[in-house]
Amino acid sequence: MDLSEQPLETETTSPLVSESEIERAVSIDYFEAGIVSDELRAAFDLFVGYWIVLVLSTLGVVTNSLTMVILIRQGFRDSVNVSLLSIAVWDQIKCLAGIIFRLHGPIRLVDPVSGVIWENGSRTYLVYLPIFAGYVSYGLATYLSIERCLSISMPFRVRFLFSPRLTSAVMVVVSLVIFSSFAPVLFIYSLEFVHSPYYNASIIVRKPGTLYYAQDGLILKMYKFLGIFYPAIFCTIMVVSSAIIIFHLKKSAANFHKFDQQKTQRDATSGAKVDLSSREARVTKMLLVVIFIYLMDFFPRLCIYVASLIEPEFFAYRRYHNLMLVMSNTNWVLDFVNASVNFFIFMSMSSSFKKTYYEVFSRRD
Repeated sequence: MDLSEQPLETETTSPLVSESEIERAVSIDYFEAGIVSDELRAAFDLFVGYWIVLVLSTLGVVTNSLTMVILIRQGFRDSVNVSLLSIAVWDQIKCLAGIIFRLHGPIRLVDPVSGVIWENGSRTYLVYLPIFAGYVSYGLATYLSIERCLSISMPFRVRFLFSPRLTSAVMVVVSLVIFSSFAPVLFIYSLEFVHSPYYNASIIVRKPGTLYYAQDGLILKMYKFLGIFYPAIFCTIMVVSSAIIIFHLKKSAANFHKFDQQKTQRDATSGAKVDLSSREARVTKMLLVVIFIYLMDFFPRLCIYVASLIEPEFFAYRRYHNLMLVMSNTNWVLDFVNASVNFFIFMSMSSSFKKTYYEVFSRRD
């Protein structure tokens, strides 16, 4: 059976929709046809939302595993390694969830009913878990941008504050706060077995649970609010921090060039400080690339949430259902690219990371 072949009543790309919206979508031809057709949406969902994301998430599991091994081997005398390891852990969670959810494809090839049960039973948890893990990862990267910004702009005042122990505590607190703020969404639906005429068998479907309607849908409202709040805050902090970092990198480069042109004994005695500054600049440039990739991933997601607020019909099982799915799948690709490329950045821009890699995985002559 084609992986994209699935009855609309069990296809719930976003679990945050009510049954009335699904019934409206099934009962009438409500989806837009002029912007994105059903055929294009189905093809995009199959090749992009399934296959490309599956390849990227598999790559991410491998690269994040390598990153964690190398960072652990290097140790945690530097707070930067603590931050990078924490980010790699959450990226690994994101990629593992992406793979496990998409096991419904191979299962469906063997047994279509079991494939649908796997997909519907795991969708609420394994589709939203990567999103929530991504928000945690963004939050940790935001802290990293603040730490780099302060360290390079006021090195002698704040460097001693960002100890590995403090950074570890911040990583734990940020992770718990962000993930726990989204966690209630995982419990707003209940799973039930019902008979499906399409498959002529019992399959799992999700139905709104008690928490879905609690306090006039408070959990869903909070989810939508946090979906705007976190990206807006993180993007703003990252942009400001990056601008300050770039300013100080340029200033540092100018000072280094000035020192390099002088041949006095005074400059010779200060050479160690120049080398240290140069090393800090290289580390900061590498982390700046990581921050820019987060911004490239974050901004489209923020645009999607803003668009859903401006146009309420831009949501699952509403007027612009197909367009929303295409945009969401595109954002999935950016999410998993972001979760899998840090290893390559570190290998190309960090000599110490590369050296440790070849020490752990020694090359044959």
